[in-house]
Amino acid sequence: MQRTRRAARTISTFLAAALPLSVPCALTAPDARADGGPAPATRGVGQQPGHPAVLYSGQERTVAAYCPQGTKPTGGGASVDSDLRSAVYFRKSLPDPAGNRWVLLAYNASPDVQTVHPKVICSTDSTLTYEASKETPLEPGESGYTTANCSNTRFVVGGGFEGGDRTFVTSSGSLNGGAWAVRMKYTDYRPDAPPSFQRSVAVCSDTQPTWKFGTTVDLAPGEVGNATAECPAGQVPLSGDTHGGTDVLLTTSAPTATGWTAWAKNDGFDPRTLFVDVLCTTP
Repeated sequence: MQRTRRAARTISTFLAAALPLSVPCALTAPDARADGGPAPATRGVGQQPGHPAVLYSGQERTVAAYCPQGTKPTGGGASVDSDLRSAVYFRKSLPDPAGNRWVLLAYNASPDVQTVHPKVICSTDSTLTYEASKETPLEPGESGYTTANCSNTRFVVGGGFEGGDRTFVTSSGSLNGGAWAVRMKYTDYRPDAPPSFQRSVAVCSDTQPTWKFGTTVDLAPGEVGNATAECPAGQVPLSGDTHGGTDVLLTTSAPTATGWTAWAKNDGFDPRTLFVDVLCTTP
């Protein structure tokens, strides 16, 4: 099975540490409603953009993209198309089953105004369920690691994360095909800073996805880089794996029409590597 191959790469990364886009194939998603609510019903697997959000320097905002009626979210993310190299970091990117949407919380650490474009991948898979890990406490300056697990008979097809104030994602992806693993960094270094937290969420299905390696990029301290992954011909993305080191803060992690893309900044003092993989299915 693909789980063994996937586990070796994902686990080694953690131990070492650690828009609107075109809509693919079977699901032609209509435009989002003006109020940001769900669009009319469609079928298959496809993508739905949310409304862009403008962030001023030092501002934090929540954005969301909604699935059409009759579908559920499997993956999601956001890009900062105004400046792909900008320091816009994410402390939340996860499914909200009750709202049938993907929710993100972004913080603009750059000195300039930036625009965040959210997006969600939606599926008619009736077996989709969502499993959350317990919250893991984090002390100032600490990196944490959490996993949310599917049952032994089911497969992870997507997932997400949530962290407390000033706690940003560095890695988020499938672990051994049956869990979603997340690493986050609490970037408040003050000794008297209050404790933070992190947790992860797994999207589970009865159907095993196709998992594909993507590109890698080496990041020197302070450097920003991009990595991508492509689905096999005739398949579309369900979600994406994005992995970096302890101090590699993600600035974009989002689906493309045929795969996944990520940008990240090495905010540490040692060289790191960013790589991206994608989980795919036949629509």
